[in-house]
Amino acid sequence: MRQPQNAKRGRGRGRRGNGNAQPNVPNRNTSYESNGPDVKLRGNAQQLNEKYLALAHDAAAAGERITAEAYTQFADHYFRLHQAAVDAAEERRAQHAERQSRAEAPQPSIEEEAKPQPDTEGDSAAEKADGAEVVDLSPAKLSEMVQEDQDSASA
Repeated sequence: MRQPQNAKRGRGRGRRGNGNAQPNVPNRNTSYESNGPDVKLRGNAQQLNEKYLALAHDAAAAGERITAEAYTQFADHYFRLHQAAVDAAEERRAQHAERQSRAEAPQPSIEEEAKPQPDTEGDSAAEKADGAEVVDLSPAKLSEMVQEDQDSASA
């Protein structure tokens, strides 16, 4: 025996008060019950889009333009829901791949961080070809440059 829909509504109440609520983005398998004009359909967003497009095509073929337009609007609604679910899934996949690549990337050890960086005096031809100048901005060099600028400005 099926439970009435109202019995399931209270399960999620009171859980959104923590401040980091995410927008409700359905996954691709979310099932919908659609009460469209003249019909009641069930399925996921992609299936409902296809069913309403078929109904719109049939109505247009029968010469019922208003009914065909109504079905087309329903199809558009479910198309947008399906696209939102696809976009959310792709974003989750990209975030997961980014987290995986960060986790697999070798982390520099303390000894490697303490090693001085090589001098950039002997720039390669490729670096000079693009017109960008590589400047060493270590604290010692930076203070020397500021001091030289101040001396030349005061002279």
